[in-house]
Amino acid sequence: MLATALVYAERGWPVVPLHTVDPGGTCSCSSEKQCENPGKHPMTLHGYKDATRDPEEIKRWWTAHPTANIGIPTGAISGFDVLDVDTRSDGDESLADLESKLGRIPDTVESLTGGGGRHIFFQHHPGLRNMTAARMGIDIRAGGGYIVVPPSRHASGRRYHWELSSLPEEVEIKPWPTDLFKALCPG
Repeated sequence: MLATALVYAERGWPVVPLHTVDPGGTCSCSSEKQCENPGKHPMTLHGYKDATRDPEEIKRWWTAHPTANIGIPTGAISGFDVLDVDTRSDGDESLADLESKLGRIPDTVESLTGGGGRHIFFQHHPGLRNMTAARMGIDIRAGGGYIVVPPSRHASGRRYHWELSSLPEEVEIKPWPTDLFKALCPG
């Protein structure tokens, strides 16, 4: 995890350690009640706002917590926004409907979540903020948000991973398609 966090920081993406999950799906946060976001929330005092590219801080964090998941804030700080497609909430169907009307999404960086969803990366659109339920099963992670990135472990026990045809070291993060942006972010 440390090596991967350092690679992301070298790429210019600030990282923050997130709690992880044990093989049974229990969050490392040791919450007295059932954790609502196992393995998905920051371990640091100020959350995703503590994200850094500083290799020494990253080494301190992951030396203290070697299995910590990796989070990256979205928006201007990272230079990208993410279309967060949740398949369990019919996000694939919503995305397919949008593509049938607006055309296919361009080849861009994409990761697959441990829960079976997708994170589709676009260049940050200035002023864009986090938005839930942009469409059924589709959220937008932008300014004020963050995502969990590979190879983090999901509560399901599966790991996040890069979609093989859209690895970040091989594929450029594309700008938002104009029609898609207008459909999801009216006004």
